[in-house]
Amino acid sequence: MEIKKFDIDNKHIEFVNQSADTRNGFKHMTTMFINGCRCAEHTVHYLNRTWECYRYQTCMRGCVRNELENRIENLKSEFKIKNDYKILNAKRREEFEEYIKDDNEIKFYNKLLEKIGA
Repeated sequence: MEIKKFDIDNKHIEFVNQSADTRNGFKHMTTMFINGCRCAEHTVHYLNRTWECYRYQTCMRGCVRNELENRIENLKSEFKIKNDYKILNAKRREEFEEYIKDDNEIKFYNKLLEKIGA
């Protein structure tokens, strides 16, 4: 087990990383904690080796990207309900991009991806 720690925007982030053998290779498993609360898990399967800058990087990125995508989807649903939209056409997508541009949680996840090395 290996733990990676980061501090961003007064939040303490810990990635608890593990590896295990599989039938055809091995896997990396990561659990992400923010201020002590478990937020996300991600697993990556490999056949023989990884091409990462450091061990568990891909799995850690997966945790953060999943949370980022969930946040964007939640904001999209909120935006559609708030504006009574059923679908987002090109003009509405531009409105949505403006709507999420200043979201602090999205900024936080993007900063975390930079620290990990996305």
